Amino acid sequence: MKIEYKHIKNAYARIDKNGDLLITIPFSKKWNKTFEDIMIAKGEILLKRYNTHTHITAIQQDSILLFGENVPMEDVKQLYPKHFSNAKFQISNSKLLKSILEEYTTPIIQTYSKKLGIEYTKLTIRKTSSKRWSCTYDQKISLNLDLIHLPTKYIKYVIIHECCHLKQKNHSKKFRALVESFYPDYKKTKKELKKFVIK
Repeated sequence: MKIEYKHIKNAYARIDKNGDLLITIPFSKKWNKTFEDIMIAKGEILLKRYNTHTHITAIQQDSILLFGENVPMEDVKQLYPKHFSNAKFQISNSKLLKSILEEYTTPIIQTYSKKLGIEYTKLTIRKTSSKRWSCTYDQKISLNLDLIHLPTKYIKYVIIHECCHLKQKNHSKKFRALVESFYPDYKKTKKELKKFVIK
């Protein structure tokens, strides 16, 4: 745990990229031991919650996690050589990952939208820090690029979830029943999915 003091109005606790607890306190509270103890207690709760999650290192120097499997980077280079021709190429935010995920998800989305009898208008894939996915009122489906690192059963659940939003825009009983009709074990998968943290 690390405590630092800054010229800020409000204190906060966060977990850094290495999984360490960082507490930031306003200079005005530097000598307030009670306040510091409260922030430490809040930080420890945050750290405890963080440690219950499944942390995934998606991209390493010599491999990348694709659909839940570690694939050697050399294999990826052989499959998609044109993407590695640029010396400044960075796989973490590349068009390559987007094209792979789009190629995998598009047929599944088409299948379920057809089963529902409602067409989607557009698929967008981008890396986001908050939401993993969404479906708008104009039938546009958006997926988080990080999904590409997860096992396919979670991707399938996300797609079914969003395709069901083509028909039901809320999370009502009708919506949940619709999801369950396509994915009977969705509650367990949804719970597991919430625990993933991709680094």
